Amino acid sequence: MEVQEKQDIQHSKIKRKSRIIPFGYKLDDTENYLIRIESELQALEKAKEYLKTCSYREVAEWLHRKTGRYISHVGLRKRIQGNLATETKEDSQGQSKEFSPGDTKAVQAES
Repeated sequence: MEVQEKQDIQHSKIKRKSRIIPFGYKLDDTENYLIRIESELQALEKAKEYLKTCSYREVAEWLHRKTGRYISHVGLRKRIQGNLATETKEDSQGQSKEFSPGDTKAVQAES
């Protein structure tokens, strides 16, 4: 295996943190890592669009038919909301780094 391929595989692995394997990932056979399943993650992104017009139950059934992997409507909701919370947390951390402590005092003094 080439060095570049080995690095790509290592970057696609995530350390397992709980007993539940999230939709879009599978457990590595040799180690305690999760491996991305691109087809499921792409279907999950498409499912986010469908949620604008359909119910979680309908979209979960569609995901099951599309990928062959079962996900309940509650599991789908948790998966989508978990991603949104992570994205929001990352966004807020990025915004908080934009201001220095001196900036916040100046903003408080203006209020």
